[in-house]
Amino acid sequence: MGGIWWLASYPKSGNTWLRVALATLLSGRPADINAMPLVSLVANNRALFDDAVGIESTDLSIEQESNLRPRVYETWAAETAQPFYCKAHDAYRMTPAGEPLFPTAATLGALYIVRDPRAVAVSFANHLGEPINETILRMHDPAAAASPAIKRLPRQLRPWLGPWHDHVESWLGAPFPVHLVRYEDMHSDPHATFAAVADFLSLSFDRERIATAVEAAAFPRLQAQERATGFNEKPIQAAAFFREGRVDGWRRVLTAEQSSRIVAVHGAVMRRCSYDTQLLPLAAERGAA
Repeated sequence: MGGIWWLASYPKSGNTWLRVALATLLSGRPADINAMPLVSLVANNRALFDDAVGIESTDLSIEQESNLRPRVYETWAAETAQPFYCKAHDAYRMTPAGEPLFPTAATLGALYIVRDPRAVAVSFANHLGEPINETILRMHDPAAAASPAIKRLPRQLRPWLGPWHDHVESWLGAPFPVHLVRYEDMHSDPHATFAAVADFLSLSFDRERIATAVEAAAFPRLQAQERATGFNEKPIQAAAFFREGRVDGWRRVLTAEQSSRIVAVHGAVMRRCSYDTQLLPLAAERGAA
């Protein structure tokens, strides 16, 4: 039976990292970051949207485009005999026509990858090539979408993000099975984290295949691949896609005021996802001592 497993996240939360591990679990071979056909499908791919609806997306309004996207996903699900995996950065939301953007009938379930929003702010700012304060405002904005490409037609339809906390809650409240994957758990216990992912997806796996996935998704290996061959998903303005991969790197970058602004807006959902909202940036912590 066909159907879609959504690999959903707010940007810069570890989606690509998880996809490398998943591609390795599915194939049994260490994944190449530039050739992951089993997990390369992206929900807002412009060319595939155009092919599915038979209309150039550039001829449509944003409202028309949004209303057609559920039909695209239903078409994809109907045309495949096997389950497949699709990356999504949109929040789980209703279209202007009042139906779910991600149709339940075409969906098997979702992996939702979450990361401490303080770390997301630092990584996303680097990804977008903008000041961190602008990114913090973006993560608060109910109308936020990912930035469009500059001076060229982007390959992806523009995903609607909304505020970080709403994005998380929208997916955790979706009307189909959702498995939460924390970025930090991929760091601290990748074997257990990827085994739980495989179990949720009903994949056959053994300890050796999990170990291969852990090794394939090790951050130094991903950085080495990007240095050697580049990465086709890296935006032009970013120095590197696999930049640092630290859990607590935000503590060396954010000011106390920036951290407090993030916690003030997103704190309730941070605590729901087991993030310590009392943790301070290092400079503030030294000052408090």
